[in-house]
Amino acid sequence: DGARQQGNQKQEQQTITQTTMAFFGDISSPVGDVIGDDYTTKVTTKMKSKAGPCTVTSETERVSKDGVSLLSKLSLKYAGPNGFSLDKFQMKPKGEAVVETSLTDKDRGLKYTFKGDISKKGDLGVEYTKGMLGLTATMDLFEQKKFSTSALVSQNAFAVGGSANLKTTGGVTLDTFSVGASYSTGPFFAAITTTKLSSATLAVKYEVSDTLKVVTSSEHSASSPLGGVTVGCVYDAKSNGVIKAKCTSSGEVSAVLVKEIAKKVNISPSVTVSNGDITNAKYGIGVVMG
Repeated sequence: DGARQQGNQKQEQQTITQTTMAFFGDISSPVGDVIGDDYTTKVTTKMKSKAGPCTVTSETERVSKDGVSLLSKLSLKYAGPNGFSLDKFQMKPKGEAVVETSLTDKDRGLKYTFKGDISKKGDLGVEYTKGMLGLTATMDLFEQKKFSTSALVSQNAFAVGGSANLKTTGGVTLDTFSVGASYSTGPFFAAITTTKLSSATLAVKYEVSDTLKVVTSSEHSASSPLGGVTVGCVYDAKSNGVIKAKCTSSGEVSAVLVKEIAKKVNISPSVTVSNGDITNAKYGIGVVMG
């Protein structure tokens, strides 16, 4: 009986871990991670290294337009004292600079963020988490034309929340809003989100086994009861890497292999075929070192 209780407690803890997500923007992430990440039609390399207290990342992309050229980005990350973090300071190929910083107060469950660049574009945000509640608010700091907020409540197998985007020029008006909910039990996960209550996205994931997961994402509205559909899967081939594949109702099929070929060296060759036209397939590969 004691062993059974421990097993039940462990299963319950796993369910809570799977369904408790911090913010509304992550409500469909178990599906989005499968059909959205790693696929590429670019040729890129990324090298990470430590330089004192900082992490330096160099990214290079091979571009074939008007001849072959290499575009590089250099990023710096630094975790400072008292909860301060320079999450990103990035120099882009044309000299633009992007800055992302945060200040975390763990005792109060607060995190203050700033994301901007040297062209006087920047968003000031705050995140709050306490128990089953997650809140966010973001303001366009320089132009002060936009304000967005979101809330999510998650408990055990359920999560429910919403978000709103406001325009603040000439008065405050509601631009867009979304509401959504998710449910998870055992190997099954489902989430539904709506935009202005006029269209909905249904995301479903099912874990067939420890190595195979299948997902779907579909769009629905009054004018198009069954709009775009994406079906995907991820297969953990152990030492041979992780294989992801997806196909869309528009006829696009993509696949990618994510594999560690040496310690801290990962490659992700990818291919995309549209409407069965293999001769015009698009290929890409990413290499990450460090």
